[in-house]
Amino acid sequence: MNIHRFNFDGLGLTRVLGELEARIMEAVWQLGTPTGKEICDALDPGAHYKTVLTVTNRLVEKGLLTRESTGARAFRYRATESREVFLDRVAASVANGLVGDFGQHGLAQLVKAAEAVDPTYLDEIERLVRERKGRQ
Repeated sequence: MNIHRFNFDGLGLTRVLGELEARIMEAVWQLGTPTGKEICDALDPGAHYKTVLTVTNRLVEKGLLTRESTGARAFRYRATESREVFLDRVAASVANGLVGDFGQHGLAQLVKAAEAVDPTYLDEIERLVRERKGRQ
């Protein structure tokens, strides 16, 4: 799945997925290979089964989930990649877009954001820069 949207007002996965999509993905990552009913049960008690199935099947169409028939018109769903791989891919796409579009300004903002969130992230940035320079 390519990222086609970035919601500045969202939090976490809702920046790149809809709110229900994000909650369904978290449930699938946590449960492994759940049925639609198991996904629905993992969400809040007010979750509507048909709505959850509709959105889950959209995630299949987007390539984030696969489904396998269990017979009797039921399916088990599985994430196509781990949560960590997904987050790495999304973060790389956002960072590449930011630096690609805004160059040094975008890069500077990434460093400033890292320092504002957790100053120890600067140590990780320095480590990554040293590692990258060592490969050249």
